[in-house]
Amino acid sequence: MRKVLLLSSMIFILIFICTAFVSAKTTHITLLTVGDEEGQSFGGTADAFLEIKQGSGRIFLDSFPLTKLDTQISTRYANEIACNYLDMDCSGYDFFYTIRAGSTIVGGPSASASLTVLTIAALKNIELNEKVIMTGTINSGGSIGPVGGVIKKAKVAEEKGFEKVLVPMFTIMVPEIVINENVNNTNTTVIYVENETNETIEDSNLTIEIIKVRNIDEAMSYFTDTPLNQEEKEIQVPEQYTSIMKKVSEKLCERAFDLDKKTILTDKDELNKTAQHLQNINTSFEEQDYYSAASYCFTLSVLLRKANLRNIEMNEPSQIPVLFNTTKNAIDKFDQSLELINLTTLSELETYIIVKERLLDAEKTLDEIADNISTDQLGYAIERYYSAMYWSEFFKMKTQKVELDPEYLESACFKKLSEAEERINYAALYVPLTMISARDTLKQSRVFSDQGNYKMCMFMASFAKAEANLLLSTIAISKEQAVELAEEKLNSAKKLISKEADRGFFPIIGYSYYQYSGTLKENEDIVSSLIFSEYSLELSNLEMYFPKKEFRLPRINFNSVYFYGSALLLGLAVGLFIGARSKKSVKKSKNKK
Repeated sequence: MRKVLLLSSMIFILIFICTAFVSAKTTHITLLTVGDEEGQSFGGTADAFLEIKQGSGRIFLDSFPLTKLDTQISTRYANEIACNYLDMDCSGYDFFYTIRAGSTIVGGPSASASLTVLTIAALKNIELNEKVIMTGTINSGGSIGPVGGVIKKAKVAEEKGFEKVLVPMFTIMVPEIVINENVNNTNTTVIYVENETNETIEDSNLTIEIIKVRNIDEAMSYFTDTPLNQEEKEIQVPEQYTSIMKKVSEKLCERAFDLDKKTILTDKDELNKTAQHLQNINTSFEEQDYYSAASYCFTLSVLLRKANLRNIEMNEPSQIPVLFNTTKNAIDKFDQSLELINLTTLSELETYIIVKERLLDAEKTLDEIADNISTDQLGYAIERYYSAMYWSEFFKMKTQKVELDPEYLESACFKKLSEAEERINYAALYVPLTMISARDTLKQSRVFSDQGNYKMCMFMASFAKAEANLLLSTIAISKEQAVELAEEKLNSAKKLISKEADRGFFPIIGYSYYQYSGTLKENEDIVSSLIFSEYSLELSNLEMYFPKKEFRLPRINFNSVYFYGSALLLGLAVGLFIGARSKKSVKKSKNKK
């Protein structure tokens, strides 16, 4: 029996050694490119390969000819999107991307959607349809963004014998770009197309099947016959969240209604705004959209508080410095108590961020008017303080615990900083002057990092990354397409929030921004809707940056388990067979004797 087991083991080990050299599978996809020679652009193709091995999350890119910097950055981002799409921790793998083209230098972000498909296929061991080819950028939430040279690329796909070419839903042929800055009282930049040329995909005399896709879900459905489990689910909103958010909105609205009774408005514009806010508040409560109600009530309180303080300044000017000092002392005291809280859950971390951001905003406003008090800014600071106080109700929300030690917070801060900087540099390659706001936000994040406040560092870095994502998502789309893009972003945020909720990590900030983005879209404030949907996408999966206090089975490659299990059984069976034959031979030999 020992000989049988020894023989079986030797056979299994032999099979294992032989297959070890071939077990790392290489996945392939064809890319569409646009080259440039003496000022003339032309279409082409390149081959992209990906091999994944056990490792430490490193990404390698080997290309010939050399790729441009934007292609290298977009490859990293495609990898991140693919891992997020599959909800996989890819830190245990090394990714080896190889790109081979003809004489054209591969540049531009237009291959990033295809590289995302390639990465998903390699991670899930899916065979890709080699008759399908795609062009498009990959953006936050897995949406596929616009690219240039679509007709040239489609013609090349047709010439190379492909049956289908996937192009972005929001593609514009040759756009005339108009930059809109400082939209919705923010410093965020959005790039629109003012006019479209007459040339469109439909009248380009192409016979290849051209399919417009919005997101990676749709793209994957054409590349593979194996649908991935990405069904849409409704967000399961915890009763805790709804109850607390309702309480926060009611408290903020009580302040607004109380101020409305006490304040005499004479300015027609202020009267109109008050009436509009009251209408929006009623609508939000009817729809149980408590975050939007809270936002409208805060805005109304600020408007009324400013008017109220102007009246006080006119009648009792000595009261203004008293209010200034009282507010400053209240902010300092609240901030000190906030820093003493021991954070153990993501909901507590998010609540800290929400409250701290409001306190810092109020403190900064007061510092700006310390030498010359402005009643309008003082009014804003007062209401910002009360907003922080009411939002602290969310510290009562009980959710799953995570490791929030300083070491992990520091690591999360640096990772977010790195992601934001990479995205900002990427966007700056195309429209450098529009990244000023995002860079300022990134600077604020670095200041928090230097101060050791890694929690706020994460938050501000997320905002900076979202601003860069917004720019990359809206480059060269028309205002009409922006409505469709807003819907797509909301759907992406919904999927992400639903995933997190199912895992027990309901994102307070992400869901609140998601709700508010939907309200803004309904009110036809599309730019603001896009901004808040990007914020939602960035702030809905903070849990991925922290280890969990839970036991998890190691990631298992079931294909390998089946294969090596079969090899072991085969080795055992062969060993038993040979052992039986050996015994039979020995027995016959004895009989002859």
